Amino acid sequence: MNQSLSQRCHAYVSEHFAREDETLRYVRQQTAARGLPQISLEPNEAKLLHLLVRLCGAARVVEVGTLAGYSGICIARALPDDGQLITIEVSSLHAEVARAHFEYAGLADKVTVLQGAGVDVLPKLAADAPYDFMFIDADKGNYHNYLAWAADHLRIGGVVMADNAFWGGGIFDPKSDDDHAMVAFNLSLAEHPRFDSTIIEVGDGIAVGVKTC
Repeated sequence: MNQSLSQRCHAYVSEHFAREDETLRYVRQQTAARGLPQISLEPNEAKLLHLLVRLCGAARVVEVGTLAGYSGICIARALPDDGQLITIEVSSLHAEVARAHFEYAGLADKVTVLQGAGVDVLPKLAADAPYDFMFIDADKGNYHNYLAWAADHLRIGGVVMADNAFWGGGIFDPKSDDDHAMVAFNLSLAEHPRFDSTIIEVGDGIAVGVKTC
């Protein structure tokens, strides 16, 4: 597919299947206004996340990397009435903003925001495993640790999903530590004996694995 056709296809999907509603537009605007990094999922990535949560029948989800709550809103909307999202955010400011956004979206009763580093918080969640779905969009150097946690604490048939699998092209000519971390993560997921996996060519690459054993 040439670049021109790819752009047209992207625009078509965005127009018909992945339109941002008022709440998501507000969260994106506030992310910029509050000076947070403008690295939330693009609408087509967010719709894919939402659908995957729904498709696997997830009721208990763990997210590492809350930012302003954009992806968390998409996850929580896909959960059943008694579903629960636990989302982990290292920045106290980002966690505060996200809590306000979950409240704004009418989802505060479905979402628990835990402030701290993912590698420190995840062990505290182990006692309540198994979980149905895990979304990773945080510090790249720990993606391999988050994958290991998913392998041990997702149910059979549960899904792990990770953003930035292509890392802006850094995986093709790795130079930085994060480049090499994403190369290692992708290869680990591809070869993992407990996951059936692939990378979906949406946005910056969405890595997805279904736990098989």
